[in-house]
Amino acid sequence: MLSRPQIQPYAQFLMGASAGMITATVAIVEPARITPAYLVGFAVIVVSCVVMALVWRAQPTVATEWICVVPLVTILACAPLRSSAIDLLPVTGMLVIFPIAWLAFAFPPAVAAVGVVVAGLLPLAVSLPRTPGEWLSLLTVPALLGMFAAATRFVAVDLGRNRSRAQRASHRLAAALDSSNRADAALRQLLDTTPEAVVVFDDDDTVLLANAPARDIARRGGIRISLEQDAATYVYGDDRVTPVAVGPGLREAIMAGAFAEPRRVWVGEPGDQIALRFVARPIVLDGEPIGVMVVAQDVTELVDAVDVRDRFLDTVGHELRTPLTVILGNAELAVAGAMPEHRDRWETVQRAAERLEHTVELMLATGRADITPRPGRSDARAVVDAVVAAREDDRDVTISVTGGGADVEIGRDDLHAVVTELVRNAVQASPDGGAVAIEVRTSSDAVEIAVTDTGPGMSAAERRQAFDRFYRTARARRRAVQGLGLGLALARALVESHGGAVRLEPRTSGGTCAIVALPRTRALP
Repeated sequence: MLSRPQIQPYAQFLMGASAGMITATVAIVEPARITPAYLVGFAVIVVSCVVMALVWRAQPTVATEWICVVPLVTILACAPLRSSAIDLLPVTGMLVIFPIAWLAFAFPPAVAAVGVVVAGLLPLAVSLPRTPGEWLSLLTVPALLGMFAAATRFVAVDLGRNRSRAQRASHRLAAALDSSNRADAALRQLLDTTPEAVVVFDDDDTVLLANAPARDIARRGGIRISLEQDAATYVYGDDRVTPVAVGPGLREAIMAGAFAEPRRVWVGEPGDQIALRFVARPIVLDGEPIGVMVVAQDVTELVDAVDVRDRFLDTVGHELRTPLTVILGNAELAVAGAMPEHRDRWETVQRAAERLEHTVELMLATGRADITPRPGRSDARAVVDAVVAAREDDRDVTISVTGGGADVEIGRDDLHAVVTELVRNAVQASPDGGAVAIEVRTSSDAVEIAVTDTGPGMSAAERRQAFDRFYRTARARRRAVQGLGLGLALARALVESHGGAVRLEPRTSGGTCAIVALPRTRALP
């Protein structure tokens, strides 16, 4: 109604009803007062009500200012009613309040002022004032009507301002809601498109969102998307045998960060399982947890592919080991009993077989799912010296060693294998006539073995991938450097199995430094 006050019919309908009640009262109490002029005025009021009903039904949207004629004419129609019934029903003089209020509320102030003046002059239609008191009484009416119109106008303006503010707020809210709906639709489409399964729970463990991959994984794995105890019957650890508890305490474990890092589980009955790699973290707002998010990925195909590769490497390694043992044994015999002019050829065969044996050993070692550490203690400097001594006759690369001896928590054979691979890579990376520097550094709780080459160095991407199995740099492939890309992978696995770490660092002058950090042997109290 406030949006289009000029065409609202309610003020006119209420005035018509009031005029009808007054007319009925006059007709009952003193019918003689209903004169022809009275009937004309009442008829005008009734017709104006009909006109406004038609206007309201038509709902015009433009050029509605002419409607101000209706309340102005109604004010004039009040004159015969007032003159006939004012002394019988003084309330008759209040009929003009309806059109005055309408004019003040819906039309410009000038139009309302005209209505006030017309209403104030209505008593003159009966008689002219004769005394100062009558004149004062006459002037009081328009003054009071003017104040009433002003008050109505102020209310209308205030309501209009409030309505404008409410409309602006409503528009902003509608825009925000539309933006939220669009973002929600885009997010849901994104989540349904991504291959990762995403599930969001609220603080009551009610599922707020589960995308298409999550529903698909739940269907294939027989999982009910829930944090409750019976959500999953068949959930196993990485060994595919040990059950993983799902139920009481799971939410608390998630809140405590127990699943903040990626973990792998097997879901489904034994013999028909899928591998999931997942993380679960709390959703926090203003420091308070409001829910839980679980992100999982089906890695069954990847795990199976890695398993097939590892079994292949193991099988090939064992198939090659037996004939290699025969070749090496006979090569040693041939070298020992060969004529001097044939000894070089048999030594070449022996070295080639030894290189192939080393490759087979790497394949067997890296093909195992887990590296079994061989515990023990060894002197880092002594092992480094032994490795360097075994390579004295290799390429034209100078190898220097600095640093003192220090015992580390790793078996000698394992440390020898690690240092051998690092030195081998450094020698291969260095040009003929280059140098490899080995430094043994000690601290209170660790020993570092740093092997630095004088090669062209490695890019950041190459350093990140250097420890991946079968990874070889583009330079190594172009130069046809011997190797399968397994040495550094084995070295890292061995070092980490003993609680150590391996890293590669660039050198500003060129080259790369491989650093092995191992726990230092603690002295007995």
